[in-house]
This record gives sequence, C-alpha cells and structure tokens, in this order.
Amino acid sequence: MENKGVKIIDVLGKGHRGVVVKGIYNNKEVAIKIPRIDSPKNTIEHEAKILKLLEKYNIAPKVYEFDSDYLIMEFINGEELKSAVDKLDKDRLLKVVEDILKITLKLDILGIEHKEIQGGRHFLITDKKTYIIDFDKAKEKRTTKNFTGAIALLFGEGRIAKTIREKLNIDIDEIKFIREFAKIYKKL
Repeated sequence: MENKGVKIIDVLGKGHRGVVVKGIYNNKEVAIKIPRIDSPKNTIEHEAKILKLLEKYNIAPKVYEFDSDYLIMEFINGEELKSAVDKLDKDRLLKVVEDILKITLKLDILGIEHKEIQGGRHFLITDKKTYIIDFDKAKEKRTTKNFTGAIALLFGEGRIAKTIREKLNIDIDEIKFIREFAKIYKKL
C-alpha cells in the first residue's frame, strides 16, 4: 500500500473475505479493505461498485480508490450498533433507529440487498450520524429485505431490540403494530 501513498496505522478487523486496516491516505484517515488470500472469492471491486452507487446518499463510506487488490474508503469513526445501543441516551437512540430505518428503506428502493442487517455489526454510530458498512456480500436485486431485516433487528426478540424497547418505553401493542406493518411491507 505504500506505493499508493498509504501509511498503515492499525488493523480494524478481519472478515471471511477481507481484512480491514486503518491508514492515512492524502492526509485523511481511511479504511482499507484487502482481500484475504485464503478466501475463495474476491469481492473488492463488487463492494466498491455498490459503495459508489451509495455515495450521493451519504449512508455508507465514500470510495477514494480501488482495484481488485484493495479498496481505500472513508474511515467512519463510529461504534457498532450492537455495542453502542447500551450507551445511547433516549433521544440519540431514537435518532439512530430512525436513521437505520431510512438507510434500509433507501437500500430497498435502490434494489441493493445488504444480506447482513441482523446482528447490528454493520451499522456504525457516530456522534451525529449512522452509517452502514461492509457490502462484500451485497446483491443488486429486484426484491430486497433490508427494511424488514431492520424491523427484526430493532423490534424483534434479540438483545438490541430488548434494549431499544426498554430505553424508548415501547409497549407490546406498539411492537405488534410495527411487526404487522413489516408483514404488509414485505408483501409489497
């Protein structure tokens, strides 16, 4: 990466298909995704293409440069939803829930299926904004399930949903209404 003018600072994470490191590129902090050599599939260019489609919506990292061996993108200095949910106050949590629903609805409208909405690992929460990351498994499809996946994540039976219900004081009737709405949406 040095030949691209990138200085590597830290390792951020390792996934099934790639390793993400933090670096400096053109005097900016960046995230760099590099394909794993032991992965049967290189999805770097595919992910870059999806991220480029999303740039104008400001919901995912911006792409600075890529080829099949690397993806240099905006570094989002945020915390994963799954750990941030416990620390957020009521007002901020309500805004995060709204952001996630808007992001997933936008992906559905654009026909981009993220495929990994559940678990809360791919939503990064910053002080002011919510982003979605990691599109290596994403598909462009006619029918998508991002929004209903977000409903399950935020209002289902998991730990994140339980924390949201308690912090936002959402009662069982409201949860039933949200789930019924999701069923109707799914049929559209």
